[in-house]
Amino acid sequence: MARNPLKDKIAVVGLGSTAYGRDLARSELSLGLEAAVKAIADAGIDRQEIDGICGSGMTPLAMGGAGFLSLQGALGIERCTWVKNGWLGSAFVYAVEAVFSGLCDTVLVVQTNLRGVGMSRAAARDPFRLRASKYGDVGGDVGLGDFAKRWFHSGEPYAAMMRRYMHDFGTSQDAFGLMAVSNRSHGARNPEAVMRNAITLDGYYGSRMIWQPMRVADMDVPVDCAEAFIITTAERARDLKTKPVYVHAMSLGGARVGEFYENTLGWTENAFWVALQGLWARSDIKVTDLDLFFPYDGYTLDAIAVTEAAGFCKPGEAGDYFKDSWDFTRNVLRLNGRTEVTTNGGGLGMGRAGGSNLYSEAIRQLRGTEGERQVKGAGTALVGIGSFFHDPSAVVLCTG
Repeated sequence: MARNPLKDKIAVVGLGSTAYGRDLARSELSLGLEAAVKAIADAGIDRQEIDGICGSGMTPLAMGGAGFLSLQGALGIERCTWVKNGWLGSAFVYAVEAVFSGLCDTVLVVQTNLRGVGMSRAAARDPFRLRASKYGDVGGDVGLGDFAKRWFHSGEPYAAMMRRYMHDFGTSQDAFGLMAVSNRSHGARNPEAVMRNAITLDGYYGSRMIWQPMRVADMDVPVDCAEAFIITTAERARDLKTKPVYVHAMSLGGARVGEFYENTLGWTENAFWVALQGLWARSDIKVTDLDLFFPYDGYTLDAIAVTEAAGFCKPGEAGDYFKDSWDFTRNVLRLNGRTEVTTNGGGLGMGRAGGSNLYSEAIRQLRGTEGERQVKGAGTALVGIGSFFHDPSAVVLCTG
């Protein structure tokens, strides 16, 4: 087993979420501050106890963005000994690292998303969103005028990888379709979700083709939203009012790819596999012990990759495995006969949050606060978020 000195020593003690909507007419900073204030109140701490901030994105000076500089100033937090911005699942991991290392004791993590101008025709016509795209997080310092900027963040490479997966393993699109159906079924039961209409497998196959073989039902739903978390030591957590959720094990995953998708490695060599192998080498909790599973669903292909990399089934077997794991009563996946999958609907059902809503749902379920949606006795969760080649993370959370 690899070293895991942080096992169960760091806890999530605060959580805050905004509404999810297609057009909330708000900046990322406005959304981020709402989520942050809710998380601080949820933890029951004074904001001056926060001495670390992980903001959203990569550019601290982004106009209207929710980076650490803007967050600290707007919240009136006097002093921080650790600051960073991050994306996707890695932002959560960075914050846990900072607390465990002693660089700070209490971290605020804020992750925001806006429905960008490249995500829909309506967004491209919106003057507010056009301005945000010009002066926002990815601006003059990253990818300006470079075709790779579009290549990074559009569906073409994922569609190509879907086709390659089907070719190499001799499968249909059923695995992708069943993941979409399951997440949309959970989204239909989540009052905070944007997509409240469930679909069938026939409905999946009938959805609009975007890039062969990728359909619109394979893609997460762009929204405006924010999520925030308060992370501190297990010792401090014992004195707070909320039920702590502990970080049992975690890993990032870097694969030898370079900066372009077309350089991607084979299916079982990409970053998801690196992250999950690193996780299981550090975790006492194994895949058969999981009550909850949250695979990133920016595209259904991502979720299939995380499922197979986690070891629920062998590479290329997700389609058959999902059919054997189908709960016909609720029209959802139930892996290993017990593991519930993406119970809030994820990016496909609730809305695109860069995976941060997977962390928030895992935390809420482990706290046991979700009423009719609550998974009985939930005590362990795996969250796997990221891209095939950047910002992949795998985290096991537990109730202790």
